[in-house]
Amino acid sequence: MTPLADLAALEARLGRTLAGEERTQAEAALADASAQVRAHGLPWPDPATAPTIVVSVTLAAAERRTRNPDGFRMEMQGAYQYQLPASLPVGAALSEAEIRLVRSAAGFAGIFSAPMESLGGLL
Repeated sequence: MTPLADLAALEARLGRTLAGEERTQAEAALADASAQVRAHGLPWPDPATAPTIVVSVTLAAAERRTRNPDGFRMEMQGAYQYQLPASLPVGAALSEAEIRLVRSAAGFAGIFSAPMESLGGLL
């Protein structure tokens, strides 16, 4: 199925043109992100008819994977250290907020169940 966003839009977000292996990986990231979005929303077989927010979420997930293909959460070199929050998804995975946006764009609303845990026998 055609990705929900195109490579040119991803390149615009990245601020550079992709070539070679990086371009191939970015195309795969768009396909994977589109599959994630469709799994939580609708099939949107024609990307031109997909809601703008769905395309935006697809691009955000593909951008994360393109910028960080190995899924590193932390890097360190000498005195420099950088760490991503543990709550931030890596790869083409969607955050809970992105899933809610996709579900809303798909028209999925209503009552949902939430798992409950026993707090020392209080429930």
